Amino acid sequence: MTSIKQIAKEVGASVSTVSRALNGYHDVNPKTREKVIEAARNLNYFPSSAARSLVTKRTYMIGLFFGDNVNSGFEDPFFQKVLSAIRELVGDAGYDLLVFTNKNKERATYTTLCRERGVDGTILILTGREKQVNSQLTDLQNSGIPCVAIDVPLEGDRCTYVESDNFLGMKKAVSYLAGLGHRQIAFIGGDEVSKISLDRLNGYRSGLNDAGISYDPDLIEMGYYAKEYAELAVKNILKKNKKVTAFVCASDVMAFAAIETLQEEGCSVPGEASVIGFDDVNEAAGYHIPLTTVKQNKEEIGRAATEQLLKIIEDPALSPSPIMIPCELIVRQSAAEAPKKT
Repeated sequence: MTSIKQIAKEVGASVSTVSRALNGYHDVNPKTREKVIEAARNLNYFPSSAARSLVTKRTYMIGLFFGDNVNSGFEDPFFQKVLSAIRELVGDAGYDLLVFTNKNKERATYTTLCRERGVDGTILILTGREKQVNSQLTDLQNSGIPCVAIDVPLEGDRCTYVESDNFLGMKKAVSYLAGLGHRQIAFIGGDEVSKISLDRLNGYRSGLNDAGISYDPDLIEMGYYAKEYAELAVKNILKKNKKVTAFVCASDVMAFAAIETLQEEGCSVPGEASVIGFDDVNEAAGYHIPLTTVKQNKEEIGRAATEQLLKIIEDPALSPSPIMIPCELIVRQSAAEAPKKT
């Protein structure tokens, strides 16, 4: 295997100069660097990651916590595009991606796993109740490990988060329905604890307020971002209020469940009840009733999280700030004018 000494002999430079050239130090003459890189390529030199770490104090490894304690994020259509953008940018920057799959976070916390694996920084893409800020996340937030979370409000000296404008996105959906003449608008929320769920609920309430529609807690149910719970939520609302003409859902998965449940209950969509989702997953446009939904820019979320993390790693003095990505209402066929009163 080719060594740095062989490259040094080939180009007529010292071992230290070759090492500094290969590790990107700026005090090396550009022509010398070019000669070193060309010689390394010709001699099929591959640097030892362990040796490079000793020199640069980095592993060039980014950690990724993905999903909940059973790694369900891999199955979530929303996060698949986020992950694709992260993977591309991490690779372009010369880093590898390490996905943490350890399910036993009672003994192996976010912080301990990052330190054990020696990652230079980490990205968190959590789902379900894992998004609720807890002692493990607070520990990571205060650990000094560069960290960017998606949809989890972590803020620290070397930690921040990226999120969609969930409040305004949901407000747009409600305003659109109100503009179509709907006055009985139900809300299928995500959960009672996570920031994104509360932001979407508050956006719903703000949209009602702007339209002069009274807030009715009987029209609120949680679907926990799951099909079966969303189905139950729709049935509960219909039992309490048969006059509902529209449903806004905190995810497309729940919107699909709402449409199916309404049709099973003998209610036509969008003739008798309109439905709007949130996310704009791939299936939304091709659904049997193309779904009107609030689009999150999934690729931009992934890019923004990765770019911010790389900046934090490169600049220890940087004070990172949260990043908010705008949402867009995508109008399709699942929402229509409110049915005329008879």
